[in-house]
Amino acid sequence: MNRNQLKYLAVVCMTLDHIAWLFVDSVNPLVGGIMHLFGRLTAPIMAFFVAEGYEHTRDVKKYTRRLAIFAVISWAPYVLAQRGTLPIWISNGGITFHPEQSMIFTLLMALIALRVYDSDKKKWQKIVIITGLCLISLIGDWYMFPIGACLLLHAFRDNRKKRFIAYEIWCVLVALSSVFNQWFQIGAVFAPIIIYFLYNGEAGSKKPFHKWFFYIYYPAHLLVLGIIRILV
Repeated sequence: MNRNQLKYLAVVCMTLDHIAWLFVDSVNPLVGGIMHLFGRLTAPIMAFFVAEGYEHTRDVKKYTRRLAIFAVISWAPYVLAQRGTLPIWISNGGITFHPEQSMIFTLLMALIALRVYDSDKKKWQKIVIITGLCLISLIGDWYMFPIGACLLLHAFRDNRKKRFIAYEIWCVLVALSSVFNQWFQIGAVFAPIIIYFLYNGEAGSKKPFHKWFFYIYYPAHLLVLGIIRILV
């Protein structure tokens, strides 16, 4: 599979996951759990491509700015889908504020962590800043997972086998941290296997559509799901 095909696989799995959270779990937890099992592939795959994008982009500042813009765009649709309301809502004379952020926000924190890791800052400064990014990511979807994932993938970028092992161990640890409450979290461990054995390292078609599809689809599908949630 090339890069585009893997990204589309992640998009399909993500959509199933979000549909399950909103509409299936309350009706059939088993079917919802199976959909979540596939959904666990999305974050590890997207974190992998953030690490890849960082290594191969011609302009990391532009890449960071693009993620930041779409993180802002995705905030309202994400909260709408999750809570059925806008991030900032005035009702009964009071103001309700929901700071939680989408997956793109967490991927942004991971990209910034990579830039800090490769910067000229002192080691203790890097540790402090990356720790701060991990704490900030707690308001994001999948919070600290992409940061650790991207750092490991980048640190072992010159050894494909060690890179796979490190990433697999990270995914296993993250899955085990909550698998006893949510059995479907085990799905995350299959993502590095899919990447290692099926990804051919090729980009696929370089048409702009493939580059921008995920950025546009992500907030758009959350907006649609959020509206359906309100109307149903």
